[in-house]
Amino acid sequence: MDTLNIAGRTLKLVRPGTPAKLPLRPWDAADEYIINEAQDLAKITIINDGFGALGCVLSDHIDHWISDSACASDALNSNLNRNGITAQFHILSPMQMQNANGEVAAIKLPRNASYNHYLIEQLIHQGYREIWFAGMMKHLPKNLLSFLQQFGNVQRLPFVKKATIFKLAVDTPNVKSSGYPKQLNIHGQTLWTHANVFGRDKLDLGAEFFLQHFKSIQSQCQKAQPKVADLCAGSGILGLKFKELAPDSELHFYDESAMAIESCQLSWQANQTDSNVAFHWQDGLENAEPVFDLILCNPPFHENNTVSDHIARRLFKQAKQALAEQGQLYIVANRHLPYQSVLQRMFKHVNQVAQNKKFVILHAHD
Repeated sequence: MDTLNIAGRTLKLVRPGTPAKLPLRPWDAADEYIINEAQDLAKITIINDGFGALGCVLSDHIDHWISDSACASDALNSNLNRNGITAQFHILSPMQMQNANGEVAAIKLPRNASYNHYLIEQLIHQGYREIWFAGMMKHLPKNLLSFLQQFGNVQRLPFVKKATIFKLAVDTPNVKSSGYPKQLNIHGQTLWTHANVFGRDKLDLGAEFFLQHFKSIQSQCQKAQPKVADLCAGSGILGLKFKELAPDSELHFYDESAMAIESCQLSWQANQTDSNVAFHWQDGLENAEPVFDLILCNPPFHENNTVSDHIARRLFKQAKQALAEQGQLYIVANRHLPYQSVLQRMFKHVNQVAQNKKFVILHAHD
């Protein structure tokens, strides 16, 4: 737990899911910059607040709080409760931005430009006239200024603690479309991908390698009608391809990204697959019952701009708890990551299914 003293408030904040040995705070200097700049505003919309620090400190100023991340929403609610704050603002996903309206919005810069473009597009359509973009110096895209200038006049504030804010004064109602959601055709499947989905423009190489071994994986599944979880589902390609091999399976798609879950839903509908499916926008398999015969996972190894394996470790622990008796976990990961030893501390049996120069497929079960 960390203490944030700012704008006349003292708050105790946590970064849920982060091991104690990782000294990661639930805010950074860019958050502090937004807080200080927003003090004279009556209302502001906050987007991409990593762990709820902005939502807590600016709770009296916020009209809408928008995040694609279920983990960020959980962190916000945890920190609001911890500090006895009752939120008077609307909590939305990016898929609900048609319900947002206001004058000023502040965005913590996302990792990918496509998502940033999508957010700008939606905000301008909703009538916002000023949009702030806050980030740390080391994470700023080189072309950010020129990109923002196509939407209006841009002022960059001085760097403070290696953080800055770009303030965009919107001067055009006509915005070039971000192009999302977009349709892809991959391995005979029609996929729809939103702007903040991993592999939004093409199938990532890890998933491509994983799919090459799906027939073997499916043959090892002993149930005629298995319950299968596609964990960290993205566009849903893993679950869709497994369903093609095992038509009687029951599929569950899990992702902490709202855009990923909607992409899975759109992809499922586009392929006219049956109704034996469920979609879950949440932190991994948290609180899932031990019902799954098979879990397929292509785990992330970063959280926002932090590279770490703590997310994968948490997902593996959740997977173990969610597996039925004789259930099996298969993952694909970069070879340099120490996941085999991590899994060996959790499962009785762990073996390598395949590897190439970059990736490894691991199989774990008790």
